[in-house]
Amino acid sequence: MRRGARALAAVIAGAALLTGCGEDTSPPGHKSRLLKAAGATKFRITCAKDLWEITKAYRGMDDVTVVSRKGKVYTYELTGSELVAYLEELNSNGHNAGWASDGDPEQAIRMYDAIAPVVDALGPTPRRDATIPQVTLDDVVLAPPTPSAKS
Repeated sequence: MRRGARALAAVIAGAALLTGCGEDTSPPGHKSRLLKAAGATKFRITCAKDLWEITKAYRGMDDVTVVSRKGKVYTYELTGSELVAYLEELNSNGHNAGWASDGDPEQAIRMYDAIAPVVDALGPTPRRDATIPQVTLDDVVLAPPTPSAKS
C-alpha cells in the first residue's frame, strides 16, 4: 500500500472511531426484538402525524394503513416487516447504530422506547382471540382545574 493510501485509510479509521460510525450502539435485545417484530401480523401505533412523519423509515413505509384519525392523531397499522423496518430506522436515527443518522434522535428514541416493551412482550404465536398489540404516544398535558368561585 502506498504511503498516501495508508494515510487516507488511517484518517478514515480515526474518523470512524471518533464519530462512532459503524459502532453498534443498539439497545440491549435489539436483534431479538426484530425477530419478534417480524412475526407480528398486525401492530398499531397511535401518535401525532408529525411524529410519525419525522420518524418513519423512508423506504417501505408509504403503504402503512391508517386505521383511524382524530384531528392530528393517527393510528397506523403495520405488518411485521414494516415494524422491523421502522424499528431499524428508529434505532439508526436514535441510537446512531449505523454510518449515518438522519432525522431527530430524541423523537426516534422516544418512539423506540415506547414500542420496545410491547414488542418484547409478544409471544411466539399469537392466540386467535389475541388483541392487536398497540402503542399510544399521547403526551398531552392537561390544564389544571380552574378553582371554583366559592367564597
